[in-house]
Amino acid sequence: MRTIGVLLLPGTRMFDLAVIGEVWGQDRTDSGIGPFTVRLCSPGRVRTAVSPFGDVAATHGLTGLDGCDLVLAPGRDDPLALVPSAAVAALRRAHRAGTTVAGLCSGAFTLAAAGLLDGRPATTHWRDFDALTRVAPRADLRRDVLYTDDGGVLTSAGVVGGLDLCLHLVRRDHGAEVAAALARRLVMPPAREGGQRQYVDNPLPPVAAQPGMASTMDWALARLGSGIGVEDLVGHARMSERTFHREFAAATGVTPGRWLRVQRVRYAQRLLETTELPVERVAQRSGLGTAANLRRRMHAEVGVGPDSYRRTFRSGGVTVGT
Repeated sequence: MRTIGVLLLPGTRMFDLAVIGEVWGQDRTDSGIGPFTVRLCSPGRVRTAVSPFGDVAATHGLTGLDGCDLVLAPGRDDPLALVPSAAVAALRRAHRAGTTVAGLCSGAFTLAAAGLLDGRPATTHWRDFDALTRVAPRADLRRDVLYTDDGGVLTSAGVVGGLDLCLHLVRRDHGAEVAAALARRLVMPPAREGGQRQYVDNPLPPVAAQPGMASTMDWALARLGSGIGVEDLVGHARMSERTFHREFAAATGVTPGRWLRVQRVRYAQRLLETTELPVERVAQRSGLGTAANLRRRMHAEVGVGPDSYRRTFRSGGVTVGT
């Protein structure tokens, strides 16, 4: 890939443009890639409003997308904003010509407007996911992943997921060593696999919507490492098991067992981020018992194991005693 086309539309997100500029708009020959030609392509107007810093001048009209090796659709402030018909036609033309087309973050909506997501895996920022299901009903939408790659059409989650996708494209075209060198220049992990889950707080409330359950949940949160189980929650609430399960589900939307597992994984995440405890001790402190069980639960809930999670999120300098 030598010529990169960027579709510039009203409301294009500055962060996505900055990501593209960092990867393909800089002199990266010392990392083993480039130089690249980047074309900023806009329909009709030579300047396109980009919030919050004013206008960005296009270098080409939409015909500038023709002949590019890669076409990128950055996200927009309003992902549901109209995509001009000329831009739709330009994207379809590029795709038919065999050009790789990728949408960063809510740029997936732009690809959806061109029909490029039909029958393909796709993702977007988790906050916009439900809207994308309505806009692209024939797409194979993946809620949790960082990015998708169907060969000729790619999408990413937001916001930093767009950078993961760009590094993936570099790795796909130039190899892992070159991508790792570029990642070091960008001071970020060299590779987060597309199947890794977006780091999104699971919407399971730590405190119940119903006050009657709140004290039992608070009690459990203070004892996650003690090996308590659902039967202990039932005893603390002083209810029959059937009544407790019914009222807990009504208050939280999940079963007591599911809630306990998620809270233990969350606590383990905090320990991995803020302490230097060995993985075995993190498992014990969070009530997950063994390192093997911690790895299994983290892969199920977060999509990565504790070692990978710690490398990505370790805040540094904080140590909690064993």
